[in-house]
Amino acid sequence: MKSDSPAIAAPAAQGEAPHPSAEIKIATGLVLGFGGLVFLAVASVLALGIWSARTNTIDLLRDKSEAASQQIVSVIDQYLRPVENQLTHLARQIEAGTITFETGDLGKYFAGALSATPEVRSLVLIGADNSMLRALRHPNGVALDVIDVRAMPVISNAMDVARDRTGLYWAEIVLPETADQVLVNVRHPVRIGGNYVGLLAATVQVDQFSQILDDTARTLKGTAFILYDHHMVLAHPLLQTRRPPRGDNLLPTIAEVGDPVLLAFDRPQSLNVLDRDFTEKTGIRLAESGGTQYAMLSRVLNRYSDKPWEVGVYFAATDITDELTRLRWAAIAGIAVLLVSLLVAYGYSRYLTVPLIRLSIAARRVSDLSLDTVERLPRTLFVELNAAAQAFNAMVVGLRWFETYVPRKLVQRLVGHGEWDAAKGAMPSKERTVTVMFTDIAGFTTMAEKLPAPEVAALLNRHFGLVTACIEAEGGTVDKFIGDAVMAFWGAPEKQKDHAARGCRAALAIAEAMGREGGALGIRIGLHSGDVVVGNIGAPGRINYTIVGDTVNTANRLEQLGKSIDNAGNVVVVMSGVTRQASKLDLPVKSIGMVEVRGRQGQIEAFYVDFRS
Repeated sequence: MKSDSPAIAAPAAQGEAPHPSAEIKIATGLVLGFGGLVFLAVASVLALGIWSARTNTIDLLRDKSEAASQQIVSVIDQYLRPVENQLTHLARQIEAGTITFETGDLGKYFAGALSATPEVRSLVLIGADNSMLRALRHPNGVALDVIDVRAMPVISNAMDVARDRTGLYWAEIVLPETADQVLVNVRHPVRIGGNYVGLLAATVQVDQFSQILDDTARTLKGTAFILYDHHMVLAHPLLQTRRPPRGDNLLPTIAEVGDPVLLAFDRPQSLNVLDRDFTEKTGIRLAESGGTQYAMLSRVLNRYSDKPWEVGVYFAATDITDELTRLRWAAIAGIAVLLVSLLVAYGYSRYLTVPLIRLSIAARRVSDLSLDTVERLPRTLFVELNAAAQAFNAMVVGLRWFETYVPRKLVQRLVGHGEWDAAKGAMPSKERTVTVMFTDIAGFTTMAEKLPAPEVAALLNRHFGLVTACIEAEGGTVDKFIGDAVMAFWGAPEKQKDHAARGCRAALAIAEAMGREGGALGIRIGLHSGDVVVGNIGAPGRINYTIVGDTVNTANRLEQLGKSIDNAGNVVVVMSGVTRQASKLDLPVKSIGMVEVRGRQGQIEAFYVDFRS
């Protein structure tokens, strides 16, 4: 059947939507789509530029952070390295015998060492006899004292610790019994001939660190500090004035110093993802105090004490936060553009694909032969899609006419279970064991002579619909309608082990349905099971999926045998002994005996269903 035949083309043209005022080719739509991709690419480049700008900014801030921290560390190193060098030199001179333990000799060298290192407050040598020679700086010069330290636990403990040490080392911050202020001290055990003979030490006043860092902080436009052991303050502008120790702490805590900004950095803060990422990449911490945001640069030193020093500086973070804010707004703008582009591209792609999706859904329903659920494809703006929709709609109309003559369920089952021979262009025929049913209306010829043709057609259509429903409910295949007769079978195209039982149940269902009809029609049913040849049989251009063989003929003869059965009812069901035994059903049947079937040799046992029992 050609798609442009009048029978198909005419219905397809009915109810068509009017042509839209403007149509574009799908190629044009794709060009517009590529334009969207180009726009998206531009937005991506913009985002990449923002990312690069942020990366560069972070790199510059990290370099600034490292440079500022290194500047503070360098100031401390320049202040304390001479102390280390001087003490190491004195220790080596004493161990070499160049400087003796005589008070006058030591005093001369100590005084010279203090002159060369103005940052040192005092130099001491504690001997194994618990006597300590101290050279103490004061406004008028250097004072030399010899002090008995046996009753001084801090100094005695220093001697004991040094006994197990070698070389120069920085000790903990102390407040010795001979001083009135807290001191940073560096020590060097003295050994002569391998024997521990004393401890050489140099002290530096803690408050001096606050003074030397103050000038450095001014160049960085901030406030410099040194934290000792994380929470005690060793140096801070507020500590330039000497303060006596409080309680067990030799140094004040961050809270005791009274700097609200430093206290804000000491408190745990919930940083957002951007701030946390910023801190990890730049080393700059951010905190807020008094409504102002501050930035802190810091670095940990483990050189000048047994406890860590955190050397740092904080300052108003205006320049940093303003730059970060600009970067964030630029990033937000870029992301907004990107999202809008994605939404536009998505919407446009949806508009392009909706007709294709409709076509796909409709084609899938056609492949399932669900033609009654296939909706007519509407027109679109695209010429190519309109041509495809028009051809598809015409095809569906043709298939709806075609399914009127070909059983839909049979085609569905053939598609699902058939084996197509691609070389021959057909399904191969094969032998199969099946159960065959024939039905026939009793006295139909006489009835048809008395009724008008339309009423006869209506009666047959109703009757065939009832019988077909019962057969298909049991998975049977309606082979053909022959006048007022129906031929059906079970066991093909898919194998059914219970084909005999299905045929028997279908026969009983037909009898029950006829009873509900009021007994207007009488019907004979014949059932037989056996081997047949099943497949596509016919001539080129006209092929039927059917079965042939002696089993088919026997089923037809059993149906005819029903004419001789007085069943006192309108429905006569005759089956062979083979079908009865294969069904394994407890049926109310009576034996007819061994009967001869016209057209075949030998006899078969036949039964009929006794509906009165």
